[in-house]
Amino acid sequence: MELPELLRKSADKLLGAYCAGRPLARHSRHFRLIYRINGVRATLIEEQFSCPACRQRTIRPIAQFRYHAELTQWSLHYYLSDRRTWAFYLNCRPSLNLAGMLRHVDADPLRMFWE
Repeated sequence: MELPELLRKSADKLLGAYCAGRPLARHSRHFRLIYRINGVRATLIEEQFSCPACRQRTIRPIAQFRYHAELTQWSLHYYLSDRRTWAFYLNCRPSLNLAGMLRHVDADPLRMFWE
């Protein structure tokens, strides 16, 4: 299943602006925030380059937004690295407002997204 076209364009625009405008905590030119949309899931990813000239990189999943067509809502999930799986983020209810969910990721009061 794929996101509806208009919703995908909206998510692309919002996540693109978010990634371009958010400085990473380690604020280094070796880090950047990217996103990928795959089906009904949009994932924020921290990408680290080992050196400026190298093409080697490591990625760390940050947050995942899942669209539920039957509810017409997004849900927010965080990555459990020790289990290599996603878990539902209980501190934010499913919503139509993806921008509001990004504010939860920024605030991160439970330290689930940012190290």
